Amino acid sequence: MKRFTLGFIIGGIVCSALTGFAVEYAVTANPFPIKVDSVEKSIEGYNINDSTYFKLRDIADAVGGFTVGFVNNTITISTQATPPEPANTDGAITIYEGQTRDNRLAREGDTFVKADGTQIVLKKDEVTGVLGYGQGVAPDVGLMDEIGQGDAKFTAPLTANGRLTTGKYGSDSVGKETSDTLYLINPLTGEGHWDNEWSVIAMKTRPQVPGTAFGEISEDKNFIWDEDGWVTLACDNGRSILEYVNTHQ
Repeated sequence: MKRFTLGFIIGGIVCSALTGFAVEYAVTANPFPIKVDSVEKSIEGYNINDSTYFKLRDIADAVGGFTVGFVNNTITISTQATPPEPANTDGAITIYEGQTRDNRLAREGDTFVKADGTQIVLKKDEVTGVLGYGQGVAPDVGLMDEIGQGDAKFTAPLTANGRLTTGKYGSDSVGKETSDTLYLINPLTGEGHWDNEWSVIAMKTRPQVPGTAFGEISEDKNFIWDEDGWVTLACDNGRSILEYVNTHQ
C-alpha cells in the first residue's frame, strides 16, 4: 500500500510537470477526511480538477516507509530504514559559534556567525577541497550526538578536539565517515576540521622547506617544526610542541 501511494504521488507530480504550462487548473482545499490504517490524519491536501494531491513530505510523515529531503537542489526520496540525511537539511543553515545544534554537518553555503557577529559563508578550498579551510572557523563544534545505550543513553555536543560516536551525521567534506573520527582545532587560528580533512590539508599544503628552529610556526599557522618534520598544529603532537615552546620561553 505504501509503495502504491508513493508511486501515485510521483506519477501525479510528473503529469503536472508535463502539462502544467498548457492547462489552467482550478485548485481548492481538499474537503475529504483522510485515514491511514483506519486512523484519521490531519494532512493538508489540494483538489485539482477532481483529483487530490498532497505534499510528499506530509505523506511520508503520515504513512512512513520513506523519507523526503532536498539536497543540492535535488528532491530526494529514500525507502531505506535509515534516511541518508538527518532532519532539517533543507537548504543552507546558519551556524552560531558556541551554540549546539542537531541537524547535520556543515556544508558549503552555510553561514557561520562568530561570537563578535562576523558572518562567514562557508566554502570549499580550491586547492584542498576541504570545507572551511583558511576561513578560521570550526563549524561542526556543537553538533549533538547520542552517547551510550538503553537507560544510559544521553546526548552531548561535539566539543573542541572531540569526536562523534554514532555516525548519524555522515561524511566530511572529503568523503570520509565522521563516526569515531576526531574533530581537531588549531589552537592558533581556531580553525577546525575532521582528522581526515587535516590529513588532506597536510598532504596538499605542508611546507616543503625544513624549519630553522624547534617550534617554528609555518606561514599559514597550520604546522609547527619539531626538528624531524612539520607537524599539524591541530594534532596532539603539534599542540604539545606549541605548549612546550610557550612554557620554556
